[in-house]
Amino acid sequence: MTFCSTAVFRSLAAPVLAASLLSAPLAQAADVAGPGAAPGAPESGVLSVPGDDIFGFTSATDVGSVGDTGMALENDGRFGKRDGRYRVLTQKLEFSRTFAPNWAGAVSIFGDARSIRNVGIFPLDRSGYQFDGLSFELRHRLIERSATQPFALTLAVEPRWGRVDGGSGLRAESLGVEGKVQIDAAINERLFWAMNLNLATGRQQDPLDRSQWAASSGSAISTALTYALVEDKVYMGAEARWLQGWDRAFFGSLTGHAIYVGPTLLVKPADNIALNVTFQPQVAGKATGVQGRLDLDNFERSTFRAKLAVAF
Repeated sequence: MTFCSTAVFRSLAAPVLAASLLSAPLAQAADVAGPGAAPGAPESGVLSVPGDDIFGFTSATDVGSVGDTGMALENDGRFGKRDGRYRVLTQKLEFSRTFAPNWAGAVSIFGDARSIRNVGIFPLDRSGYQFDGLSFELRHRLIERSATQPFALTLAVEPRWGRVDGGSGLRAESLGVEGKVQIDAAINERLFWAMNLNLATGRQQDPLDRSQWAASSGSAISTALTYALVEDKVYMGAEARWLQGWDRAFFGSLTGHAIYVGPTLLVKPADNIALNVTFQPQVAGKATGVQGRLDLDNFERSTFRAKLAVAF
């Protein structure tokens, strides 16, 4: 099963960007509740989307109120290849702050833990924990919600320096940047929807010959629904993600794609603490030139996220 990922990505991105240009004047009239507001609570007749990570991997558009500061520990796990043992945990420790109306920034440090044994596509077994670089993220909420504009839109960019090859775990320097388009809406006072379009591009050393560098890119389309089981305390929903790999800095030839689907859960034991958990197996995919209904060369059999966020 092969999809024309470039066409789909552009067809989805074009109306989003057009909407941002047509709807920008509405931002001045919008009135969005802050992160502490009750989910979906109307303020001046506008339903809001909670500011926490209520959607799993998919991000909401909220950037917080000026002066909001937070810290988050994000644990992203990936498991399973066609053979052998493959277990990877990427850790991201993030410090964030809202420094101006509709503007937020974050600085992150990464760690990589893995156990690889007898996986045919990798030259060496590998296990242990490594420091894996730094990133900086800048987010801008371009379109706010209003009585006539139910959707909000946030743009984000995240440059990243890495030290570890994401597949084999061998040492390999990389420089890249990820662009993000984030959209969400409140369907009613308890049901919320979001969609993300992401494109990451960069250059990386060949882990077997670090004098050689190669460019590649990855794109992702995700969508999620979640429901407030307990207002401002417990959210449960479902998420679907479609990931694509490319052999050039901006698309090029498709190397493979994978679709992940799974449940999401967010629990808030306190007003300033949130735990986001999701587990998603690969349900469909295809690696270019490889037989099989899943892409287990470029992607993994299953993924999970456990993210603990604390606001100060």
